[in-house]
Amino acid sequence: MKPLLITSTRTHAGKTTVGLGIAMNTDKKVGYFKPYGDHLVYSKKNLVDLDCQVYNEWLGLEDRSNEECCLGFDPEKIMTHWIPEEVQGVLKKMYDQLSEDKDFMIIESCRNFTYGGIMGLDAVTVAQTLDADMILVAEGDVDLIVDKVLAVSKCLENRVNLRGVVINKCGEGDKFRLEDQGMQVLMKAGVEVLGVLPEEVLLGLIDIDLILNKLNAKLVAGTEGGQIPVETVLIGALTADQAMKTAKFHSMNKLIITGGDRLDLIFASLGEGTSGIVLTNNIIPHPKVIAKA
Repeated sequence: MKPLLITSTRTHAGKTTVGLGIAMNTDKKVGYFKPYGDHLVYSKKNLVDLDCQVYNEWLGLEDRSNEECCLGFDPEKIMTHWIPEEVQGVLKKMYDQLSEDKDFMIIESCRNFTYGGIMGLDAVTVAQTLDADMILVAEGDVDLIVDKVLAVSKCLENRVNLRGVVINKCGEGDKFRLEDQGMQVLMKAGVEVLGVLPEEVLLGLIDIDLILNKLNAKLVAGTEGGQIPVETVLIGALTADQAMKTAKFHSMNKLIITGGDRLDLIFASLGEGTSGIVLTNNIIPHPKVIAKA
C-alpha cells in the first residue's frame, strides 16, 4: 500500500490530528515517519519531536532515538552534515527501516507545504522521493483555504497524487459558505474534499503538562493537575490589589507567570480559576505557600 504524506496550507492546521485519526481507524499495522523535527519538547533529558511522541504513545510504536526517526531539528546542521544529493538517499534508508514490518506508513511534513525546501525536505520533494500520495489539511478563512488549495494542486500536477483535502477547524459561520461556494470551486478544479472537521475549542487548548515539557520546568505542586487546560496567559507584573481589579484576572483557566518572590500575587491567584502558576527567577516560595497550591 502506498504511503500517505500529510501536509498543510499553514502551520498548526491539524496535520498530526488528521494523520492520527486515519491511523487509528484502520486495521492495518501503521508506522510513522517525520523527516524533519520541528515541534520540539524536552523529555527525559533529550530534545524530541512532540508529534513523534504522540504517535508512539497512541499507536504503541517502538521508541526510537532521534537519529532513527528524523534527519534532525536544525536546518543548518542538516545542510552541513549532508549535501543535497545525499538527503534523498538518507530519507529512503530511514523510511525503509521504519516501514520494515508495517502495512501502511503515514509521513508528516514539517510546518506547512513549502517549509523545508532549502533542505530538500518540503512536502513535494519528500512525497516524490518516497513515492507517497498526499493529503492536504487546510484551515482558516474560506477564501484563503480555496486560494491555497488551488495553488497547491496546480503545483502538484503530474508530480504527486493529491488524494484530496481535509478542511479543519471549520466554524459554524464558515460551514454554510464553504459548502455552498468553496467546495464547488474545489471540485470543479478536480480536488476532492475528503472531509470537513468542525472547530473544537478544547482541542486547541494547551495543558499544564505541555507547558512543563516546553519550558523544561520543575513541578513543585499540583501533581494531579497536568491535564488542566489553559485558555489565557497573564504576566503578573501588577501588584495583587491592582491585578484583582482587572477582568482578565478573574477569567477561568488562566496561567499566571510571575516571580517566585511575588507572594501577594501568588496567594491572590490561588483559587481564582487559575490553571497554573509559572514561577520565574528560579525562586521557590516558602513551603507553606507551596502547601496552599
